[in-house]
Amino acid sequence: MNRHERRRQAAVQRQNGFFNNYVRHLPEVGPEVLGRPRVSHVVFCHDDWCRIYEGRGCNCDPDVRFFAEPQRS
Repeated sequence: MNRHERRRQAAVQRQNGFFNNYVRHLPEVGPEVLGRPRVSHVVFCHDDWCRIYEGRGCNCDPDVRFFAEPQRS
């Protein structure tokens, strides 16, 4: 595996790790939460073959999902 393939694989793993370890456990909401005074996450899940992992422009149709932080006391 050459350097470019290793960097691409690392980028894919970073995206998957953030989603699987943190965001996946938050409640999923619709796009109407944007602009409201609470913390929300917009997650773009790119396809594995997308050029964004090569540092170039996106050439896939990413899955866009919205997650909200729960109310903290």
